[in-house]
Amino acid sequence: MARPRSLVERVVWAVTATVALLVGLQSVLAYVAMHSQEDELSETMLQREVQQIVAHTLQPGLTPTGTLIDSSRVSAWLTRDGAGAEAIPPAMRALAPGLYHFDPEGKSLHVAVTDTDDGRLTVVLDATTSESRVRRYGYTLLALWFACVGATVVIARGVAAIAVGPIVAATRTIARSAPDQSLAVDGRSDEAGVLIETFNRFRDRVDEMVEREREFAANLDHEIRTPLTTIRTDAELVALEGDVAPAQRRRLARIVDSVDEIIATTESTLSYSAGRFAGAETIDLRDFTGAACAALADRAQAAGLRVLVEIGAGETVAVDRQALLTIVRNLVRNAIEHAAPATLRVRGDRHGLVFEDDGPGIASERLARLFERAGGERRVDSGTSGVVRVRGLGLAIARRLADLQGWGLTVRSPVAEGRGTAFTLEFGAGPAPPV
Repeated sequence: MARPRSLVERVVWAVTATVALLVGLQSVLAYVAMHSQEDELSETMLQREVQQIVAHTLQPGLTPTGTLIDSSRVSAWLTRDGAGAEAIPPAMRALAPGLYHFDPEGKSLHVAVTDTDDGRLTVVLDATTSESRVRRYGYTLLALWFACVGATVVIARGVAAIAVGPIVAATRTIARSAPDQSLAVDGRSDEAGVLIETFNRFRDRVDEMVEREREFAANLDHEIRTPLTTIRTDAELVALEGDVAPAQRRRLARIVDSVDEIIATTESTLSYSAGRFAGAETIDLRDFTGAACAALADRAQAAGLRVLVEIGAGETVAVDRQALLTIVRNLVRNAIEHAAPATLRVRGDRHGLVFEDDGPGIASERLARLFERAGGERRVDSGTSGVVRVRGLGLAIARRLADLQGWGLTVRSPVAEGRGTAFTLEFGAGPAPPV
């Protein structure tokens, strides 16, 4: 099996082949043009010799037949009614009037046959010397072609080392960080193969991680349903069987609603991770938003956040209820954690919602990365259990859900006089196709 070629070798071969083809083509064209010019020049000289012989040598009725001229360069014969033909070389005796080219025994002979008033004239021009010069010219072009190809190989290696060097270095770095086991690239020259193998390893690892996450989410959903059902059932039984004060009854109802929310959130999360979306449901925006904010009323009051829902009656919209609920609650929680003490006003209609507070606002250096999972401030609590809980991901989750639904979620801060933050949620045409 042939050894895979490195990127440097491929670049060298590509550049060398291109130069060799172009220079070779030019050399062939130059040789053909030179050879054609030599033939045309020889034929022109031959025709001139014929004209001179006819004008100055032949004397009608007096010039004897046979050999007229016999030199190293030009030979001429005259035949009249077959007489004198024995002096002409056999290959040329039966030629009709015209121009011919012979190559006997390594020579190059141009022949002209013409009828005159005194008989048939045959003139031969020996162009062997000119042909030799043309061949030497061809050999010179061939030597120059080999020199150009050799120089191109040397130059291409240097250029390839400069151009491909960073890619080779990056390949070695990537190969050393390949999952499972770093790839040994010192003895390998096929950087493309190394990159493909590394990519396949990363892809397999990502597929494994996604599968494990989905399996974990499915297991988590299965495992938490039993205790959540128990909590919900006990809360309902306490509310039905016991002598419970109205305030406690409201808290029990809130427990039941929270359990239902956890179950619905888990189901929607599993659906989103698998690329499945719940169908659109027509909701009353004022009632829906008011209920979502009311669920966080105790936390908001404790933090000093006053929540005002300023949505007109009768405003309805067809959306994914659970997705919108998650986004609304995350935006309200964000205001509780970062804007309070302040007032949060929620306005909107069927086109979207606006969450505007009069809190301290957000610094410009944080604003651009606010929706990134690692963009905003994150508070990490380890506690005594050793379990790490990362807080502050609500905005990233809200943006991700909005993107999945085909909605737009933007922020601007400050709103007025250097204070305040406004989050705008615009309802789009529908869920984006799963990637």
